[in-house]
Amino acid sequence: MATVGRVAKKYGDDINTDYIIPAYLLQESWDKQFFADHAFDQYDPSFKQDCRANEHSIVVAANNFGCGSSREQAVYAVQYNNVVAVVAQSFPDIFYRNCLNNGLLPIQISDTSDIEPGDELLIELDARKLKNLTRGREYAIIATDSAIEQMKTGGFLGYVKERLRTRLASQ
Repeated sequence: MATVGRVAKKYGDDINTDYIIPAYLLQESWDKQFFADHAFDQYDPSFKQDCRANEHSIVVAANNFGCGSSREQAVYAVQYNNVVAVVAQSFPDIFYRNCLNNGLLPIQISDTSDIEPGDELLIELDARKLKNLTRGREYAIIATDSAIEQMKTGGFLGYVKERLRTRLASQ
């Protein structure tokens, strides 16, 4: 599986889920688009416009993207702004798992410092490679076999459906 996208935003370390979607908004709605419409409102008001400008946007960060409270709504806030992947040097476990569950690609690489907004990235899950097509650089994706399989099937739900389909077909 290969995914191509353009880097819409780049952040440093410790992007907290409160920056992504503040806690006071969590009780307002369960509509995923609601969370997208309020993504990064106070931390980075240009987030929505910059991400929605591309059909397939990618967010890049340094360490600890998605730290803080364990809220699935933070994934929706990012994902429903045309974001197909978050590329970071590290993720807290709960945010990483929420991304996997919901089909937002949590791509971990060892160094994001030379990736910039506007760069076109190619994510090759089968090869475990991230290629910066703009700068001609390549990075190894850090992920377990299970995480790669889940990413390839559109998240944990897709992964379970595929496993069940395979098992039923073999019986």
